[in-house]
Amino acid sequence: KSDIINTYGPTADIAVIWDDRYGYTDHEYTFGWATTFQSQALLQLNYKNTYLFLFNDFDPTNSPKEDNVVKLPALTDYTYGLFSANYASDPRKEVTYEITAIAGQYFNGNRQAVTGVFNYRFQPYGIFSLDMSYNRIRLPEPYTSANIYLVGPRIDLTLTRSVFFTTFFQYNSQYDNVNINSRFQWRFKPVSDLFIVYTDNYF
Repeated sequence: KSDIINTYGPTADIAVIWDDRYGYTDHEYTFGWATTFQSQALLQLNYKNTYLFLFNDFDPTNSPKEDNVVKLPALTDYTYGLFSANYASDPRKEVTYEITAIAGQYFNGNRQAVTGVFNYRFQPYGIFSLDMSYNRIRLPEPYTSANIYLVGPRIDLTLTRSVFFTTFFQYNSQYDNVNINSRFQWRFKPVSDLFIVYTDNYF
């Protein structure tokens, strides 16, 4: 009956993992509420409960090896919860975006994060997109905390009905690294493609 809301209601996703040797090793329980608007935009609010058993020593920040980080020890387990809010705009428009905010526990510490995806579609030639994320991870001493930024512009071009070109860049603040991946695709007959790929990393 609403002029704004199309559908709304609860959501649930449950995943459980067993291992032949260690038994119950992982789970992810996600419960939330989803609202779809008449514009086809989507708003989701979720709570995720995670349980993890570590088979090996592990650094939750994935810091560079030369930082001599202290890792969480193998054969330990962690249960933590995260809240998230996600909004995706009307996918039918030329300019679309999706934003997610996350806050809560993370292993034996806590995490806050913001991610965003922005797309500009210039039909019929292609799409320009920009992915961005910021993660703030705080772990107790002597474990490593980190602020991690990722920025990734991408362009997808349709040159003809059978020739396509894609270029992707990503900057990672943690490793001070830029990655470039370019791909040329020629579909010379149905279900038959030739790919030429160039990739490189810069510090």
